Amino acid sequence: MPIGFLFRAAFWIAVVAAFAPVGLVSSDGMETPDEISQVIAQGQRLQQVCADLPALCDMAGEAGGLVSIATDETLSRVENWLDERETTAAETS
Repeated sequence: MPIGFLFRAAFWIAVVAAFAPVGLVSSDGMETPDEISQVIAQGQRLQQVCADLPALCDMAGEAGGLVSIATDETLSRVENWLDERETTAAETS
C-alpha cells in the first residue's frame, strides 16, 4: 500500500500547510523560502473560502473520503491480483 500512504501523506502535508501562519519561521530562526510562503498563503485563502462557504468544504471533505475508500479498495484488488499472478506463475514453473 505505498501509493495509499503517499496520497495520505500529501493530504496531511496540505492540511498542515493550510493551517500554518504566513510568517512561519523555523525552529532555528530562519525564514521560510518564498515557495513555502506562497503555499501557506494559498492555504489561508482556502480557509477563507471554507469560512465563507462551509457547505462546499463539507462536500469536498466527503468527496475526499470517498476517493480514499475507492483508492484503498483499488489498491487491495491490485495487490490480490498480483499475489494470484505470482502464485499461478510459481505453480506452472
